[in-house]
Amino acid sequence: MAAVISDRPIRIGIVDENDVFRCILHTSLDLLPNLKVIAEAKNGVEAIAMVEGVHPDVVLMDIDMPVMDGIEATRIINSKFSDTKVIILTLNSDQTASDTALQAGACQFLNKYCGQEKLFQSIKECSPAPLRVVGNPPH
Repeated sequence: MAAVISDRPIRIGIVDENDVFRCILHTSLDLLPNLKVIAEAKNGVEAIAMVEGVHPDVVLMDIDMPVMDGIEATRIINSKFSDTKVIILTLNSDQTASDTALQAGACQFLNKYCGQEKLFQSIKECSPAPLRVVGNPPH
């Protein structure tokens, strides 16, 4: 079993219009060591307000949402809140969407079916919070 050592947990924000998906993702992330979901939002406008209010280290952002999509929200978050990193987590696997998201400032672009280990690794890679893993990451 891996030992994860940090001064504080990586603070996560989840942005997705689907209430059930947000709940499942929140519950799954709570099972991982050294992560703490601190806020959720349903669209890009709420995502920007969330980042402004609670300053998560990493935001897991869907693309296709009402009011404001995840690409535009990522662009704004990247320009106004450089300490918060965005990982696009979407069902959209189109290369153009990936390129556009990365150009908007997303740290990574993942499919929602990427699996817990890949998601955990991506969060660690993108997080500005200090995190040191000793041993193997959780599966």
